[in-house]
Amino acid sequence: MKLQTLILLLTTILLLSNCKKDPEINNAADFKEYLEAEMETQHIPALSALIFKGDQILLQNHLGLSQVQQNVALEQDHIFLLASVSKVITGTALLRLYDQGLFALDDPINNYLPFAVNHPDFNTPITFRHLLTHTSSIADGDVLDSQYFYGQDSPVALDSFFENYLVPGGVFYNETQNYDSFEPGTQQEYSNSGSALIGVLVEAISGMSFNDFCKQQIFTPMGMTNTYWRLDEIPQNKTIVQPYNYAGGDYEAIQHYTFTDYPNGGLRATAEDLFKLLSAFAQGGTANNYQLLKPATLTAMTTLQIPNINNETGLHFFIMNADNSLWGHDGGEQGVATVMAYNKDTKVGAIILSNQGEANLDQVLVEAYKLGLKL
Repeated sequence: MKLQTLILLLTTILLLSNCKKDPEINNAADFKEYLEAEMETQHIPALSALIFKGDQILLQNHLGLSQVQQNVALEQDHIFLLASVSKVITGTALLRLYDQGLFALDDPINNYLPFAVNHPDFNTPITFRHLLTHTSSIADGDVLDSQYFYGQDSPVALDSFFENYLVPGGVFYNETQNYDSFEPGTQQEYSNSGSALIGVLVEAISGMSFNDFCKQQIFTPMGMTNTYWRLDEIPQNKTIVQPYNYAGGDYEAIQHYTFTDYPNGGLRATAEDLFKLLSAFAQGGTANNYQLLKPATLTAMTTLQIPNINNETGLHFFIMNADNSLWGHDGGEQGVATVMAYNKDTKVGAIILSNQGEANLDQVLVEAYKLGLKL
């Protein structure tokens, strides 16, 4: 064998040996070992992982520390901040009103809001479908960074904030920052503020506060007893998982916080409560003897809505992994990373919650799903 050929062969073998192989996960013990390795590698203090099929929990793991400095071990009823996974609940709340025939998806939102939201450069009306597919052209301006409140709930009313954010003359209005440059419906730009505006629409259409509507229409009938939009409603005897930054080899605790535009990411819940929600999705819209959404509405949520613009977007729901046809949502905020998804055909899904904002849970989700197929 020629020297050059030998060198090439050895180099190829070395490269292949250094490639990260997919883990061999065949049972609960393998999965726990895999999770613990991921937590160590990614510096995740606490991680909840739940795998389900239909209305059955197949496996749960609650690993690590809810509070590092206090050495508090994570338990299954400890409550995580969900970040943008919250948007699934916000979208569900709006679509419950849709199921009642109170609006059509392509209706202009200005027909329902107590104030008018108009793009400064276009006359095209913003619709419900635009908000639910992130094509509204409502943007996340810098002022949103000033709306975080640590150790307390935001004192700013949701509807008042958005009137001042989106209407000319408002104290938070900035037409170049608060609106994208494209015409509504022609492009996609992920919009936290557009998602939070859904909460204002729920309030305007239902006549209830967004928080009360979710409790009455989703949390209570679904048995989601550890799910909260507000910090001040969480009982003192319940443990909230501490968010953390990891820097310089240390975990830096972040004080519990809220933000004014909370419907886009401020929900707190457990993996078990999210399972109760997703189990309804996996079963055509009904769980706990309660029809959360009509089957046709759930089908619309998990059907591509804007294939000419984006081939992963449903109604406030996304294809999280195309290879395994996983529909769901992920989230990232200060000190938290989350993801949940399921397969419509197999009805198998997984929920992964962590308290470290830089964690990447994409592969963890896939491995959890693949194990779920075996269990």
